[in-house]
Amino acid sequence: MKCAAGLATLGAPPALAQSAPWPSRLVKIVVPLPPGGVMDGLSRVVAERLAQRLDQSVIVENKPGANGMIATSAVAGADPDGYTILSTMSSIVQNVSLHKTPSYKMSDLLALAPLGRLPIAFIVPRTLGVTTLREFVEKARGSQKSLSYGTYGLGSSAHIIGEVLMKNTGIKLLQVPYRGEAPALTAILAGEIDSAFVSVGGAVAQAEKTQTLAIANPARMKRYPDIPTFDEAGFPVLGLTGFSGFFAPAAIPRPVAERLSKELRDIVALPAVNSKLLDLGFEDMSDVTDFPGFVDDEVKRWASVIREFNISI
Repeated sequence: MKCAAGLATLGAPPALAQSAPWPSRLVKIVVPLPPGGVMDGLSRVVAERLAQRLDQSVIVENKPGANGMIATSAVAGADPDGYTILSTMSSIVQNVSLHKTPSYKMSDLLALAPLGRLPIAFIVPRTLGVTTLREFVEKARGSQKSLSYGTYGLGSSAHIIGEVLMKNTGIKLLQVPYRGEAPALTAILAGEIDSAFVSVGGAVAQAEKTQTLAIANPARMKRYPDIPTFDEAGFPVLGLTGFSGFFAPAAIPRPVAERLSKELRDIVALPAVNSKLLDLGFEDMSDVTDFPGFVDDEVKRWASVIREFNISI
């Protein structure tokens, strides 16, 4: 009996630790891109605000590669305790259609809160000598070799939009995939590629050395009204606007998920954060009240485009 009592005493601290209120330790936000891009930057802004609200340390961990599958799989397989969440983009829903055996299922994850819509910009170096999308298309048609375009990964929105543009115009472009937006921007500034699909924020930041030809969005952006859409330029790409948001392992306790969802939505709605979001080329998603339902619709939408244009990797 003394032995049993001793074992019971030894077992008490872990039981107490397990019942500690959330959050009682560091929270990690995993980002599927390398440091330096707009998605990484905005995630860090949110992490700082979340730390203040939770009164706990919140860090950003970058896990680039495989069009976000490395980071997404890591979060999907993490302990569903609320201490590991994912800040990601449309690649999360595209991968499940692009791969026959993706490393995660959407049912492995819970959609917590939207961050913002993410229109994609098509840019060229000013040294290329074109100022409109039509001029670029004509140059590509007349070129003896395929012009290149940089993307932030195979299977990304940038890759898919590039495929749609090629099939709608009849031009051939050579895709050069990078492990994120920042390396793609570095490459175009170095003259290594002829064009690139990047975030609007990334494009605007390099406006002195690059020309933004169009954005993939149904309408012009309020913050950047001078940039035409692909449709306006005469080469529709189906208004393929991306999105970004936060996810957690599916089995996360409901009270923790609800707390995280509320805190993240409130942070994104803060005037200072919302203004930063718009400056970086995102658009507000506060109109999306049912984020899980929105994500389900995005899975179907991108799957339809991937099938229609026979896109594979």
